[in-house]
Amino acid sequence: MEFKKTKTDWSRLGVAGRIFLRSFQDDLANNLVRPVIPAPAPESAGSGRDPRPAVDPVSPVIFASYATDERTQGSHRYCGGEKLLNNLILLLRRKGFDAYMVSLDGTHAEWLAEHAPFLSLHEFSKMRRAAREARCVTSWIHAKPFLDECPQFYFWDHELSASSRSHFPDLARLMASGRIIRTAGVNRSVQSFHRAVFESPARVLRQLIDEKYWKAGPARQVSTRVGYFDEGDHGAEFIRRIRELTAAAGLALEFVQLAGVETEIISQMQQCGTFLALNVGKSPLWGEGGPMSPQEAMACGTVPVCFDINGPWELIQQNYNGVVVSDFTPDAMACALIGIYSQSGRWELMSRRALEISVTSHSMQARWPDVARFLDLPLEGA
Repeated sequence: MEFKKTKTDWSRLGVAGRIFLRSFQDDLANNLVRPVIPAPAPESAGSGRDPRPAVDPVSPVIFASYATDERTQGSHRYCGGEKLLNNLILLLRRKGFDAYMVSLDGTHAEWLAEHAPFLSLHEFSKMRRAAREARCVTSWIHAKPFLDECPQFYFWDHELSASSRSHFPDLARLMASGRIIRTAGVNRSVQSFHRAVFESPARVLRQLIDEKYWKAGPARQVSTRVGYFDEGDHGAEFIRRIRELTAAAGLALEFVQLAGVETEIISQMQQCGTFLALNVGKSPLWGEGGPMSPQEAMACGTVPVCFDINGPWELIQQNYNGVVVSDFTPDAMACALIGIYSQSGRWELMSRRALEISVTSHSMQARWPDVARFLDLPLEGA
């Protein structure tokens, strides 16, 4: 057999070599920046070990906590993260699972409409070790006293302002070690962050608002009453300006600051026609996961008007069941209110849509399939 002789083009070969080396250097640099998550080692035949917890015929015991230190013991008033973990545990218990919140000493602040049962760290440790199967959940990577007792755990990320910055080294280490079984983001932005940075199949588990308590009170609702929370130093000036502009447009609106424990807030929200979410986020990059208040407003049939921080676009269809304001100014919010109240029948229509969407799409019951998939639980419950 005679082979055809070929002429080597050394210039092309040199270019190809340089491209390969450059690509290799780029990959090496990326791997140094991005934590490498090792693939699970292949199991030997008959080992019987599954790298992920299987759904056991015996119902698992589930624990949730953000207990961190003496200052953040695992419960304090008006903590949105606690409300979400608390509602997660309430939902699990209503589905028949044995589930608990954990604080350092087992106590909790009284402020929610319904508190899940709390265990102390010591009680949790004993119960987890005695359980045939357990699930541990946190929303706070610095919850070291709790996580030290968890061989593996699920991470429900509520705030990228923390996990992408001060918490990131610990988060990356825990992801790389395999201690985090699965992550979920409270919205698509959080999910996308985890998928991009850690190349993980992160899920979305949106905020849990308890429809047992958050519901409409139509006999008490005043359509022209506008509720808002104290969201910082900018709030008073924003409300003053909004009141001034809406009055100049011929609207007679009543502005009421909502305050108190959850049952008091629910009662006050039920009496409002619209709600201004004055929250502008905690950082210019990520803001917050929600906030929860637009979803709580919708559950009462109250029309939410909020700034364009992470989350609201996944709850609100623009000018359908609420308004998302792109400019972080009181003038923009005033303009949204004028649009809602200046057209005959528009507020009534938006209020009805807000309530309908909340009941069908944003209730805890509607969230149950997402919870079950996140925590490797059967959809039918225990």
